[in-house]
Amino acid sequence: MKRFHFACALVCLLALARPAFSLTVAPATPDERVKNAAAICHATVLGAESFRSEADGGIYTRTWLRVNEAFKGKFPATITVVHRGGRVGEEGEVSSDAPKLNVGEERLFLLGQRADGTLFVDNGASGAPSLASVGSTKTASFTVTDPNALALLSAARTRYPSASGPDLTAQAASMLVPLAVPGLSTNASGVSRRFTAGDRGEPIEYLVDADFLPSGITQAQALAAVSNAFQAWANVTSLRFRFLGVTSFGTAAGNVVTNDGRIRLQLHDLYNSINGSTTLGVGGNSFSISGTFPNGGMGGSVAGNEFFPVSYGYLVMKHTQSSLQTLATFEEVLCHEIGHVLSMAHSSESQFEPDGPLRQAMMFFQVHADGRGAALGSYDPPVVQQVYPTNNTPPYGYNRMLHVVTAGTAPNITGINEVEVRGYDAQTNSLTLNVTSATANNGTFSLTGGTLRYTPAAFFSDSARLDPAGGSAYDRAFLRFSDGVNGSPYMEVRVLSFNADTFSDGVPDNWMTQFFGSANPGAGALRGPNDDFDGDGRSNRDEFRSGTSPVDTNSVLRFTSSSASTINWLATAYELYEVQASTDFTNWFRAGNPVVPSTTNGSFTNFPASTNRLFFRVLRVP
Repeated sequence: MKRFHFACALVCLLALARPAFSLTVAPATPDERVKNAAAICHATVLGAESFRSEADGGIYTRTWLRVNEAFKGKFPATITVVHRGGRVGEEGEVSSDAPKLNVGEERLFLLGQRADGTLFVDNGASGAPSLASVGSTKTASFTVTDPNALALLSAARTRYPSASGPDLTAQAASMLVPLAVPGLSTNASGVSRRFTAGDRGEPIEYLVDADFLPSGITQAQALAAVSNAFQAWANVTSLRFRFLGVTSFGTAAGNVVTNDGRIRLQLHDLYNSINGSTTLGVGGNSFSISGTFPNGGMGGSVAGNEFFPVSYGYLVMKHTQSSLQTLATFEEVLCHEIGHVLSMAHSSESQFEPDGPLRQAMMFFQVHADGRGAALGSYDPPVVQQVYPTNNTPPYGYNRMLHVVTAGTAPNITGINEVEVRGYDAQTNSLTLNVTSATANNGTFSLTGGTLRYTPAAFFSDSARLDPAGGSAYDRAFLRFSDGVNGSPYMEVRVLSFNADTFSDGVPDNWMTQFFGSANPGAGALRGPNDDFDGDGRSNRDEFRSGTSPVDTNSVLRFTSSSASTINWLATAYELYEVQASTDFTNWFRAGNPVVPSTTNGSFTNFPASTNRLFFRVLRVP
């Protein structure tokens, strides 16, 4: 048989300029922005490539620019700007702190320079407004239509008429490998990201690092502002948020790589993670990319738009900026950056934006500082609802695993070599299930209703037993539920072992030998597949299917403890369990989301609210 090892979803690593940053900038005049920039030039985008930093393991993109005209600084013919984000192999990051630069574009670049000498666009995309070329770029003949670019260009020419400024000739770039849902932050392929907790009715948890705060703001005020900012987005989406407490991260928030689905808010920039000269805050998220679905889907599908799943989110505030000493402005910046954490892009990046709703949006690139606090504009709700709809959230399901029995004649026995794939939805039970893709290295998958069966291609001897927590599989199938509009994140069923069954009764030889000392069911009493050797009410074959012992009456699905807030049961790690509740032992309902324990201790705490006494039972999903 063939054994293939690969991860279905590889998670981004983060550091330095902080992954997937988005930013809010303080208002500044064109003259002030030109003065703050380290260097300024008109340049053409030649191409880009992503790479992983040897220094911190983060993913970055270097973009090559041909300098057409220098306004501030002495430039070589070509330079390189470096920003956090990009894609390396099956790992990716998106950074709204970096401008989206396409090959052939002509832009005015207001540049900053890091301590290591590398250049970046100051204050994100607003620092690289577009210039429309009408002639030879070598003679810098162009027409400006963007008022933001026009004002900055005029200020640059007025303040630096002779291209004075720093000498950047050492930044000459070597050549290169050339390089592409409205309102949403996307990667180069146009795919955005989303948290999936809301689909399951679960809150997104967040932690706050309040080691330092803007002068004059108390911790109580800061936490209230955080709560107000989250509530503003919760009011217009399917999302809920849960505060876990105040803690010190010990590093920049974007560098806390945990992949736990939480958001970490750092109300200070003690670790100097913000580069922009007038930047007030940054926020973003880390996401994973599946090698099987590189264009999204593991984060679900909303109205036909595919998404990557968010691994975690983060936010950093530049506590030393004086404008954040005003509580309402502090709250507005928090709300804006949380929008970026939720994958919102800027409504506009021009300070001369003529469209009122775009300019008044919470996601406008400059802070309004007009006392609005966490009040969204009319632009914001429809955009964020493209990711988190309020009235029809995507369905969801759970990954499953198979330990396959092989025999001379493949056993055609209910529950052997098959698994039930169940779907859940907050609005409907009318779901359709389809196999999206499947490997056929050692056998084939077939779907009947909600039951997925695997038929091995031959009689295989015992294989190594692969780790359920890993990414390896002998074969795998991806499935998706649809409610007719939205699609669930792809679920994966993996074949983790092959087990020889010379007696073709659906019970492997190795399992029989482990518990009974012989593979032969006739070697002693009550060893047949339908017998109950230990008298616990479960047949030997069912004990194999459920991962329990056929010779121990205590090794059976049973409660191990209970309290007013928790129930625990003896479980098989990585199997799927449903917890049901009833008031009368007759009418049962699902008490909460299914549980997939990573150990032999199954635990449930999300008790439904009820004025009646509730009784609970736990069922293992076949």
